[in-house]
Amino acid sequence: MSSDRRKDEASESKGLDADADWLNAISDVEKIDAATSGPDIVDSEPTTGLAERFRQRQHVEPTLTEDPGLSIDPHSMERIRRGKMPIEAQVDLHGCTQEEALSSVNEFLEESWNAKRRLVLVITGKGTARDGGGVLRSAVPRWITDGRFRSCLVGISAADNRHGGDGAVYVMLRKQ
Repeated sequence: MSSDRRKDEASESKGLDADADWLNAISDVEKIDAATSGPDIVDSEPTTGLAERFRQRQHVEPTLTEDPGLSIDPHSMERIRRGKMPIEAQVDLHGCTQEEALSSVNEFLEESWNAKRRLVLVITGKGTARDGGGVLRSAVPRWITDGRFRSCLVGISAADNRHGGDGAVYVMLRKQ
């Protein structure tokens, strides 16, 4: 019992020491007068939080696979997934500006058409949440389907995960 009493006394003295230390630490703190502390800082434009950017991304243009007129047919997609239809060439647009990417895509598709390739892969990258999911990811399919290569296309679809998933697109060119 005497050891319990000693523990209680020791903890009480530690508590008193801690209180004394705290009072000593804050002894030179001065109260701030709200009237002279300066203006409140107010953001002129509220920032868009991550949740809001996510909601905005949900309302982007339909993906390639949602437009049946542009998509590669399911039979061909299955052949691609199984490796029965090889990817004959690819171009990687990581790090490109939009202008550089447009030029690279046009050169690549022209070269692929002239080489009589059927299936090529355009790697755009997935982009970041900050840029709405990738500037090139949304622009490149539009360039391909609206550009001068429209008549050369069989279809265009998002790539399988092992080929880049949402960060890449298959482009199937017509037979010549």
